[in-house]
Amino acid sequence: MLKAVLVDDEFLAIELLDAMLKEIGGIEIIGKYSNPLEGLESFAAHKPDILFLDIEMKEMNGIKLAEKIESLDSKMDIVFVTAYDEYALEAFNVHAVDYILKPIEKSRLEKTVRRIQQRRKQPDLPSHKEPSLKANFLGGFRLLYDQHEPIKWRTKKVKEFCAYLIHQNKPVHREKIMEELWSDRTLDKASVALHTSVYHLRKELKNHGYHDSIKYVDERYSLSIELNSDVKDIKKIFNQTQVKTEDVKKLIDLYKNHYLAEEYYDWAAEEREQLQKRTIQFFEKFIATHHKETKTDSILKEAIEKLIEMDPWEERYTIKLVQYYIYHENHRAAIQTFNNYKTNLWQELGIKPQKKLEDLIKNI
Repeated sequence: MLKAVLVDDEFLAIELLDAMLKEIGGIEIIGKYSNPLEGLESFAAHKPDILFLDIEMKEMNGIKLAEKIESLDSKMDIVFVTAYDEYALEAFNVHAVDYILKPIEKSRLEKTVRRIQQRRKQPDLPSHKEPSLKANFLGGFRLLYDQHEPIKWRTKKVKEFCAYLIHQNKPVHREKIMEELWSDRTLDKASVALHTSVYHLRKELKNHGYHDSIKYVDERYSLSIELNSDVKDIKKIFNQTQVKTEDVKKLIDLYKNHYLAEEYYDWAAEEREQLQKRTIQFFEKFIATHHKETKTDSILKEAIEKLIEMDPWEERYTIKLVQYYIYHENHRAAIQTFNNYKTNLWQELGIKPQKKLEDLIKNI
């Protein structure tokens, strides 16, 4: 039997809800409060499973009360029971499981109770289970379920909101989120857009088994799910004390494109620049310390080609590739590399290669 607490500053409303819940069954009423502040003091001691909460109350707004409760116990299911429907989106920001309008219909209330009972019967996933979500940021943003099936987004903004929360990896104030994601809208419209995105993202993640995916504490949102990402994999490579050939190969495979290059998110620019910079430094370090070992020589060529792909106008990289071909006496490839670079340089920038590169070709 589930334990429930009722909070409403109207005595008759509490008694009516009490009577309906008793008729439905399966619920033990362990507390009824007309003063929300008194109710708040008892939650920690009683630890109810469900809180039925009114929104418009004199002592404290129900939304604010729910925010405080969620910071104390995120496992408590909150059901708002109110005469006002304009709070619906805001209510779901504090992890409400349902929103019932007064006057309450018994059938509607029973549906809510049965759904909560059914969900709580399901065993929790073991804590040691590997995350089944993986986020890919290199190029475009994709959130993969079971490591390979991409989640389909209701809107582009829900997708961006998800990417933003993963990108931040910490609680972010709602005003900062609105400023970075909806700067072109008025405050009221940005607030509605944020609430809508929270609702749809939470719903989508819940469909994949994540019931406590978004936290909202002190007006800050954060994503509270474990997931892997290509960026995490790359940063693990950066943290290695030595530049190993196998790590170079992994990085070449992982760095398919720049960070969120296909999404055009302004807030991603700094991370894009930093990730690109560290990747280039890693490859340059490998090239500088490479001793032309036979078994790793092909990786050297791939690393140089990746640098050219990342920064095609940095002539040092083309020089390195030409030197590589000359060392292996592949003069045709060296000349072809030079000619391609020279043509592209002239067509795109209207300039010629430096003397050092031209001298390499002349000396073949």
